[in-house]
Amino acid sequence: MGYKNTVGVVVLAGAALMAGASLVPEDKQLDPAWVESLTERGHALDRGVVGSVKDDSLKYIGMPVGGIGCGQLYLGGDGKLWLWDIFKSNYRREPPSKQGFLVSSFVLGGHYAHPVAQGDPYSNSNGAEVEQGFLIRTKAGTKTLDRKGFSDIQFRGEYPVGRVTYAEKGYPVTVQLEAFSPFIPLNAKDSAIPATVMSFTVSNITDAPVEVDLGGWLQNATCPYTKDPMLGKRRNQLVAKDGTVSVFSTIEGEGIKDKHGDGSMTLTLLHDTNEVKVAGVASLADPVALLDQVKPLNNQPAVVKPLDEMLVGGLSAGFTLAPGESRTVDFAVTWYFPDYTEIDALKVVHRTQDSRKLFRGRRRFYSTQFESAYEVAAYLASDNKLLLQQTRAWNKTWYDSSLPVWLLDRSFIGLDCIATQTFHWFDDGRPYAWEGVDSCPGTCTHVWYYAQALARIFPELERAFREEVDFKPGIGFEPQTGLVKDRGDYHAKGKEAVDGQAGSIMRAYREHQMSADDAFLKRVWPNVKKATEFLIQKDGDGNGLLEGKQPHTLDAAWHGPMGWLSSVYLGALAAAEAMAIEVGDQDFAKQCRTILDRGYENIVAEVFDGEYFIHKPTEGVKALNTNKGCHIDQVLGQAWMHQVGLGRIIPKKETVSALNSIWNYNFAPDAGQYALDHVEIESAFRWYAMPGEAGLVMTTWPKGGAMEAIPGNKLRSKENPKVFKGVGGYFNECMNGFEYQAAAHMVFEGEPDSALVEKGLAVARAVHDRYSPERRNPFNEIECGDHYARSMASYGVFLAACGYEYHGPKGHLGFAPRVKPEDFRAPFTTAEGWGSYSQTISEAEMAAELAVTYGRVNLKTVKLNPMNLAVKTADVKVDGKKLKTKLVKSENGVSVEFDAPVSVAAGQSMNIVLR
Repeated sequence: MGYKNTVGVVVLAGAALMAGASLVPEDKQLDPAWVESLTERGHALDRGVVGSVKDDSLKYIGMPVGGIGCGQLYLGGDGKLWLWDIFKSNYRREPPSKQGFLVSSFVLGGHYAHPVAQGDPYSNSNGAEVEQGFLIRTKAGTKTLDRKGFSDIQFRGEYPVGRVTYAEKGYPVTVQLEAFSPFIPLNAKDSAIPATVMSFTVSNITDAPVEVDLGGWLQNATCPYTKDPMLGKRRNQLVAKDGTVSVFSTIEGEGIKDKHGDGSMTLTLLHDTNEVKVAGVASLADPVALLDQVKPLNNQPAVVKPLDEMLVGGLSAGFTLAPGESRTVDFAVTWYFPDYTEIDALKVVHRTQDSRKLFRGRRRFYSTQFESAYEVAAYLASDNKLLLQQTRAWNKTWYDSSLPVWLLDRSFIGLDCIATQTFHWFDDGRPYAWEGVDSCPGTCTHVWYYAQALARIFPELERAFREEVDFKPGIGFEPQTGLVKDRGDYHAKGKEAVDGQAGSIMRAYREHQMSADDAFLKRVWPNVKKATEFLIQKDGDGNGLLEGKQPHTLDAAWHGPMGWLSSVYLGALAAAEAMAIEVGDQDFAKQCRTILDRGYENIVAEVFDGEYFIHKPTEGVKALNTNKGCHIDQVLGQAWMHQVGLGRIIPKKETVSALNSIWNYNFAPDAGQYALDHVEIESAFRWYAMPGEAGLVMTTWPKGGAMEAIPGNKLRSKENPKVFKGVGGYFNECMNGFEYQAAAHMVFEGEPDSALVEKGLAVARAVHDRYSPERRNPFNEIECGDHYARSMASYGVFLAACGYEYHGPKGHLGFAPRVKPEDFRAPFTTAEGWGSYSQTISEAEMAAELAVTYGRVNLKTVKLNPMNLAVKTADVKVDGKKLKTKLVKSENGVSVEFDAPVSVAAGQSMNIVLR
């Protein structure tokens, strides 16, 4: 018999997970309905990220709704804001404990195995407890806009926009909340605003007029970590100016400012005050009785209270709704806490003096734009709320797609880490990042090179990472050796990671492609070349394989040739060759190509076992290894080539065989139980897939060799699993970022709607299902820390589904959809603009459209895949004006070349018809 788990996978109880040749069942017994949902946008199982108060699926939801590098603030499933980590300190305020950092990162999988619910003690351990909320009053009574006030609450998360709907039987209105921070792809500056917009749409569902009062309150939480009245006071002032009304919360007293820095907050009504009746109060005795305490503004005096007393202010908007009428009222919470100030001297894991020195004296980037929270609010309200409009335009563009909602959701959610304490943007323009929230410092190269989302959405930030960190002498780069240090300036003495080094080179090429011209490449090329030479020196015989000591992201150094690290080395050579050609360094391009050609042959001859790529450990070296095992990253270098359009560094036949092997041997319908059942391989001590959950396991040994992977593991057994206490190889784990890169590669290598595409989507969908709101926070993908950066590899799955390729300086854009190409639509980004791409294919013609929503898209060529259509002509128009073109056919599509460069601006469309 079997049982069906919550991802729609039938698990054969007791038989599928035996040690030996059948470590993972080759026949996955996937539920046909679940398989169908992988590609169907409106399938019954394809609900996306939703939750309901009725099924108790709101409690774990925490969507980041602050700006880039502005701290961390969650939108809860019921619309309440929680986890207020927007204040001064970058360090946690409590010792490691059951609810602290160690649980989040290491012990038993932390917040994956033990998810945090809104209102749990941990929800305030990283920030302050802030009294805040909204409520509504009609003739039927007053209700708070949360789970206490309404019995029918529905949540829908479309990062960066969260939507919450409130209804109650017998209540005359419904309310929909849209909550977000300004988020505009290609505009990082305006997406790094310390603000959360709370936009409420109230609808009269009766046949009579309804008078409505809608209000909100916010505690003055400036300097929340002290209550010493001798240090200063808190001050609330109602400010009505420039079409906005704010409760402006500040702090007074030189003592408090000297110790904790300056700071301010606002609760602001962004709505046109001529359309609603506005009232406010600077000090509330009872927030829930807000609407009985607010008064007309009329120059109300400021209220000042000592630090040991709570100070709360509020605003309300009154209006009348005709039968069936709706009205939208926009509030905003803004803050200004730009200084990194140590609150205590506590040292916990990874909080060394080196990392403290890096933050000391720095400010958040938003301090270069604003001097108070009120200035933030005024900026939000300016230009007819253009920032809100452009955020909504992106949200609409992203979801106006033929791709399934689950894929659109999961592809983008990983990017939310930049709106948490994982990511920091300093006032000197330098970005800095942990691996996860406050975990593992130094903008780690061997983690961040898996990420694909940031480079395509905010390319200026990834360019800054390359220029201000990886390839900047004194920070991440050693010009005398060419080493790209694995953690930037965190370590005084540089440390090496082979994969991170190669990844930085490949990323440099990607960042060049996401630029409008070649200026970035010219700036970084000298150091990129040195970094490539650093890797070439490790290939002593120039055979295209790395064979010596190879430190990498699995916190170890492996020895001997293998598919994984040699493939990323070849990928770095391919990227370096492409860059060398573009800057005119033909000699170096030729050197890279010579080694590439050797590696292309040798990687198959030396480490392909006929099914997949293995690791040949160096004899006599006692170190971690995968030997005959099937490793998840074995063809990662080729996966990267698809991301940057550089062709093959590993033959397709062997690559596809390896990917099918990863599916056959590593995709476990019950990955959590697999880890428990195979402690003889490695102790299960971190959980990213619980028993009953499917996932792609890091390494399995279908042909033996597991006992040789970890030196000394013969001492370990199921009966005595704690003998081994080292780091191990993370072999039994499911880690999202690794799974996503393999999934993306499967989709890229597969023909449209093929079995390999299906397998890649299934891998990504399994991760999505593991993060359903019934189980844990769907917006917090966890590895070694919350909001783990490697999960931004999920965007690569989206790019693969689109068959996207782009080169900004060359003006090249291409699409070859792998999912239902006959009727396809999806968003796209370029260096200077974004919009929607759509295509239809019939027996007679292919019609494609590029509709630009923001900025402009500059093009010289567009490459398409008309499938089996025999194309003879191309008709191209921009806003009805026909363009002169040349049609060039290739093995995997056709390219339309324009006689002169074409610029398609926002509001314009390019239409292409191939016949």
